[in-house]
Amino acid sequence: MEIKFRSSYVKKIIEINNSIISIQSDNDKLINNLIEDYKPVVIDNSNIFFLGETVLDEISLYNKYPELEIVNDVIKILNLNSDFLDKEIKELSTTEKIYLNLLRNISKTNDIILFKNIFLGLDLNNQKKYINIINYLKEKFIVFILSDDVNVLYKLADFSIILSKRSFKYDDCEKIYTNVKELIKMNMDIPDLSYITYKAKEDKNIKLFYSKDVRDIIKDIYKHV
Repeated sequence: MEIKFRSSYVKKIIEINNSIISIQSDNDKLINNLIEDYKPVVIDNSNIFFLGETVLDEISLYNKYPELEIVNDVIKILNLNSDFLDKEIKELSTTEKIYLNLLRNISKTNDIILFKNIFLGLDLNNQKKYINIINYLKEKFIVFILSDDVNVLYKLADFSIILSKRSFKYDDCEKIYTNVKELIKMNMDIPDLSYITYKAKEDKNIKLFYSKDVRDIIKDIYKHV
């Protein structure tokens, strides 16, 4: 699917398929234009309220004919009980309410999902489950993620978009976020693991491999000790 980005500075069209795309920008117009043009399903864990009595009631309010195959797949990935759809909303835990917010939104008919504040309210164990869900959904939707935490973007994304002043960059996530010098020039946030690797080379002349996994970097450090 082709997605067109427009702002007062930049007009770009990119082809997106089966990918998680992070967006980092100091220009809110990019995000606003994306929402205005494509009206994605926005899943935001910072502002959740419900109108239905049960989980299935709530999902049906969002879509009279929900995509229950996708909903049931997600319920399995989350290891929720088979009777979860019949539970009353007032009985749900905080984490289950976050999952319901996800389920009711993916039941809508739309090709694009935009995640905001994706890990808000989730512990590490449930964050891992949420990552599994996002990786499942990218096979069925175009998935964008927005976060103030660049480490989340680096960890999750396959491709990344950066818009800064008059510059538009779209490329493989690792290629963008391991080019630390360019990020510094653009005055953009840098993932912690990329910055550690960069500083090891710049300050200590230790050539570490860039990696999204801190365990790989630790192993590489031990090789140089």
